[in-house]
Amino acid sequence: MLEVVFPVDTELLGAMILAKSIGMIAGMRGGGKSWLAILIAYAIAGKKTLPPWGNGAGLPTVILDGEMRSASLQKRLELIHASNKDDESRQAAEQNLHIISRDCMGVEIGSIDTIEGQRQIDALIPDGIRLIIVDNLSAWTSGGREDGNSWAGIKTWLIAKRIAGVAVLLIHHAGKNGQQRGSSAHEDLLDYSILLTPLPNSADREDTRFSVQHTKLRDNLPELRKTFEYTIWVQDQALQFEVAPAGFQVSAHDAEWLSLHEDGMSYEEIGRKYGVNKSTVSRRLKRLREELDGNDAEAE
Repeated sequence: MLEVVFPVDTELLGAMILAKSIGMIAGMRGGGKSWLAILIAYAIAGKKTLPPWGNGAGLPTVILDGEMRSASLQKRLELIHASNKDDESRQAAEQNLHIISRDCMGVEIGSIDTIEGQRQIDALIPDGIRLIIVDNLSAWTSGGREDGNSWAGIKTWLIAKRIAGVAVLLIHHAGKNGQQRGSSAHEDLLDYSILLTPLPNSADREDTRFSVQHTKLRDNLPELRKTFEYTIWVQDQALQFEVAPAGFQVSAHDAEWLSLHEDGMSYEEIGRKYGVNKSTVSRRLKRLREELDGNDAEAE
């Protein structure tokens, strides 16, 4: 085993979502799971950075959507696409991001816990796909079953995808205890597992807020061991979001960020250093400069 030379892992989104990896995002209903799944898909397809995980690879990705109305999913994609000002990235996303919607095609698509259903779904997935996002697990199983018998068939399908070099990300509901619902056998095959927990909305805007906790990481990724907080909202017909370590006070780092940027460090580099997204840095420094300019004008 020590003498075998294995190919270098292909990173799809940073060092966590790799080709052949299998992962899960679990959370309560309405807690941001589908928003995060679409952001991950868009980042990988469009070669965008998504904190706290890192850079998307710009590779073909498919979302199996079994729950949302097609019009609602389309609106979410429009909002995310509108926030992307990079023409090259927009073109990559349009080319690489594929959608298979049960609402568009009906129940005949099949389910991933039956052999016939797996064949039907596989026939719809375009060639060259590197990541399949299943949103959500209960919507893509026959009868919404999540027991050990249902999982046995799904596990066979997941292993086949891994052998073929395709990564899979499962979106799953959490139970009343806040943990993933159904059989505990779900965890055994996973390379990573992410738990989303709803947070109170901001007082000054309508948003969706949730914490992100990595409850399983097969690889050594200490930078992901902390808890992160996501805030998502719509402004000027485009999706906006902020990411920061839990309890992180942006205003406490004003002087540091301003100094680093004046020394030539980009918003993205500052964000990576502090574990926040670059738009958070950009918005904070813009507001800070406006405040400083206003103070200077008053002093004169």
